[in-house]
Amino acid sequence: AEVDAERELTEKGRSQCEQFGKAWASTLHGVTNVLASPVRRTAHTAALVAEPLGLGVTPVEGLYFVQPWRTAEMKAADADVGYAPVGEYISRHPGVYDKAAEMMATAVAERSGRLVPGDLLIVGHAGYLSFLALEVVEALAPASGSSERDEWLQAARKVVLDANVGEVCGFEIGAPGCGARYLPNPESTDFAAASSNDAFIINLKVAS
Repeated sequence: AEVDAERELTEKGRSQCEQFGKAWASTLHGVTNVLASPVRRTAHTAALVAEPLGLGVTPVEGLYFVQPWRTAEMKAADADVGYAPVGEYISRHPGVYDKAAEMMATAVAERSGRLVPGDLLIVGHAGYLSFLALEVVEALAPASGSSERDEWLQAARKVVLDANVGEVCGFEIGAPGCGARYLPNPESTDFAAASSNDAFIINLKVAS
């Protein structure tokens, strides 16, 4: 049987990387660091997006979902919900993914502290990176007590919560005041019909 970590990026995945880079070139222009899950398909994805930017890729083990924090409850929730908006995961299985999101955020924060200033691009896996995006939204929200915090958080979270994990390609999460936006790939994929990683891996772009 094929080992998940050894799965290769497909030809369609490579095409999607190229299309994504072209479509969002202006958005990616400020990226100075690229972090990625270390498995073959994500490392390949990250390299294809990073190369036109003149950047290398830093692997982060904590972004790969086959971890001790992937509990039996998470596996059951994955099977139960399938490809749906991440908000549905939270509604039907509240709290199940909280620890995983915190662990991914911690892994990124630890690595980010040693990077050069600038925007950060994170390449991870469908579904799980949406939970990481919610953690980043919380971290970049206006300070507690500020009048715009609740409105900013509500709008930014909605972008992530409403995106179907089987369709999402990327999110851009900016500094306070910029909120979040969904970055679709021009070459879409039906995840539910994909046989083996036909889809482009999720990207999360964090503005400095």
